[in-house]
Amino acid sequence: MGRSATVVSPLVAAVFVMLLVSCSGVVAGAPSVAGTGEPIYGLPVSEHTRAELAVAAAARDLAPCGLLDRDLIASFGQVTAYGPVGDLSTCHAELVPARGTPANPVWVEVTVGEREPTERTGAGEATSGIEVRPAAGALPGTCTLYFSLPPDPGAADYAPGRWGHVSYLDGAGGTGDSAAGDDCAEARTVLASVVGRLGSPTPARPDILLAQQDPCRVVEQLSGRGVETFTPGSRPYECLLTLRGGAEASVQLALSPEPSQAGGPETVELDDKPFTYFRDAIECHYYFYPGSVFDTNLPSSPVSERDKIGNRLTASVAASAPSCDDAETLVLAATEVFDY
Repeated sequence: MGRSATVVSPLVAAVFVMLLVSCSGVVAGAPSVAGTGEPIYGLPVSEHTRAELAVAAAARDLAPCGLLDRDLIASFGQVTAYGPVGDLSTCHAELVPARGTPANPVWVEVTVGEREPTERTGAGEATSGIEVRPAAGALPGTCTLYFSLPPDPGAADYAPGRWGHVSYLDGAGGTGDSAAGDDCAEARTVLASVVGRLGSPTPARPDILLAQQDPCRVVEQLSGRGVETFTPGSRPYECLLTLRGGAEASVQLALSPEPSQAGGPETVELDDKPFTYFRDAIECHYYFYPGSVFDTNLPSSPVSERDKIGNRLTASVAASAPSCDDAETLVLAATEVFDY
């Protein structure tokens, strides 16, 4: 396959590394042997992997911004930004509380689809049949509450359910409007709203086309290319693949900052299509950017907020592998598979 470089600069490669790290990771206990059973995407899979795929699909059916009530957030202060962010699993809001300042905004996030809590947690408690665990050792003004997602009835015997979390961060370090000095008061209010929406007969579905896709569908285009196993990653928008010979690779769907027109990772062409490329000490990474730009600002946002590049995101697809040839094959297969 042809490859021609057009722009070279390492200036913002770190941004892509951070995005990759935020939605990747092999979990201990994930299957590492070839599956058996009925094929999915053309490859036989074990019951465990079949259940993992079902649990991840159920998590993708939940729209994070359908769970984070914008009107409720507005009751805490003036909302300056609201919308999807990062790996498609998260909805983020920023606001200025009544006695706060724009220099120290409050951040509120809802994330869904984590394989397990990513922090040490305290004792759990049940809320409307959903387990809730607070993150332990939070900084002043910060509270994160992990909650279990409703179980998938057909997968419970073979794979554990997934988790979500609500985070509340007072940018002033706990000196803002936290009710009665309780750093978790607002987070619990948000969580109660999230639990209510999870229990709705018709919870909100993702309206971002890329968020409706299964990254493991890339396997459809890789028959005969040496894929031995595949399974969802630690977030539902990542697929982990084992290639022939044992090499581990991945495909991720995400929202990323718009690619810079001046500076940034190398831009290359593969089969006459443009891709962003960089190589770190471990893997080759290829990205492409389909679809529309998502602006996480409200129309009432201050001009200073509207100008932030981090508030303008675009759909991105990434493929990573130790071999650049494998990474190229994966990313080109991804262009043929996903609907945007």
